[in-house]
Amino acid sequence: MKRWRPRGLAARIIVLTLLALVISQCVSYLSFRSGRQGFIEHMISDYMSQSVISVDHSLRYAKPGHEGDLVRSLSSRPVHFDLVRRPPHCAAHNADSRRYARDFAERLNVSLSRVRVCVGRGLMHSQHGPGRMAVELAFRRDDGRWLDVRQRLPGQIEHWAQASLRNLLITLALMSVAVIFASRRITRPLLDLASAAERYGRGERIRPIRERGSDEIKRTIVEFNRMHERIDRFVAERTRLVAALAHDLRTPITALRLRLEFLPDDDNTRAMNATLADMAHMSEAALTFMREEASAEATRRMDLTALVDAVAEDYRAADAPVRFEPGAPIPLVCRPVAIRRALRNVIDNALAYGEIAELALADSGQQVVIEVADRGPGIGEAEMDKVFDAFVRLETSRNRETGGVGLGLSIARSVIRAHGGDITLANRPEGGLVVRMTLPRARM
Repeated sequence: MKRWRPRGLAARIIVLTLLALVISQCVSYLSFRSGRQGFIEHMISDYMSQSVISVDHSLRYAKPGHEGDLVRSLSSRPVHFDLVRRPPHCAAHNADSRRYARDFAERLNVSLSRVRVCVGRGLMHSQHGPGRMAVELAFRRDDGRWLDVRQRLPGQIEHWAQASLRNLLITLALMSVAVIFASRRITRPLLDLASAAERYGRGERIRPIRERGSDEIKRTIVEFNRMHERIDRFVAERTRLVAALAHDLRTPITALRLRLEFLPDDDNTRAMNATLADMAHMSEAALTFMREEASAEATRRMDLTALVDAVAEDYRAADAPVRFEPGAPIPLVCRPVAIRRALRNVIDNALAYGEIAELALADSGQQVVIEVADRGPGIGEAEMDKVFDAFVRLETSRNRETGGVGLGLSIARSVIRAHGGDITLANRPEGGLVVRMTLPRARM
């Protein structure tokens, strides 16, 4: 049942509106049919009762032996009169015939035994067959003979039902067009909002959404635009602050290195000089990272398989042990330069501490996973989150002699999360570490 339940707001509006229309039409049809049936019965009973009273009264003034001719002369196409000695024989007595009989007996002010009623087809024949439904009323006169009246029922219910069904289908078709058009206009601002939120979650730069729709939807869009503006302003201020700190650190570091030039050359001065060089390297790396974060690279659709293969080819050209077997093209909307930078940082990390980098791509339809595996000593489970912190280097398995300032994985995670994905680490059963970068696909 849940499989056929509409998920979208527009689809639910359409289904609920059309369902309400169908229910209202069905209720109207049943109500009208019931009222129509009662009206027809009342009209037939009143007309036939009055006819029987009038004809019975006229027969009192007819010449003896000419009563039958007088009665038959009063017949017409929809109504037939006759004077018979025996009451009509009905094939079956149903609820309609019993209801008519009680009504006629009450209107004629006689006992029910003096009334016979038949309701059905075949009571009045025509040249085209048995004809439509009819009512036959037989009234026993005082002389013992029966005055027989046959009346066709106006219009068949089946024909009216077909016309009602045709009108219902026409109304549904017109209402469907109107509801679909209206629901799309109602839900279009929500679709724009969802698309903007999805693109903003992937790190794309978006413009403020046009404020339109109902008051509730317009207010939601206004708040989203304000949130977007505040987040952009906060990120820009943070980036400028960190970049300014990294830039301002150059002056005291340079001053300290100049003062060391006037001190004797011994182990202490060489150690301090190395520490200052390390600090300068860290500040430069932080400044470079902040500049790259502040750069506005536009997202575009590209082949991720070709991008990964191109990066791997650059390493292979430099005789670096990087392996990758390209497969089918994987189209993805992303920032290619940023993805390339994150991938290089992870590969450099694998080559520095794991001897080799083995790349793999997996596409699940909803997301794409880039795996970079090495054959190093791996990382302890308790330390896997720490390596993503800026300027963190694990001394046990990632010592300082290999170089770097501890920003590689931090930059990679920042890039991947800016695309709406995530990056995780796991130790391989056969030894080594595997880095998984998950990138969501854009929702179409």
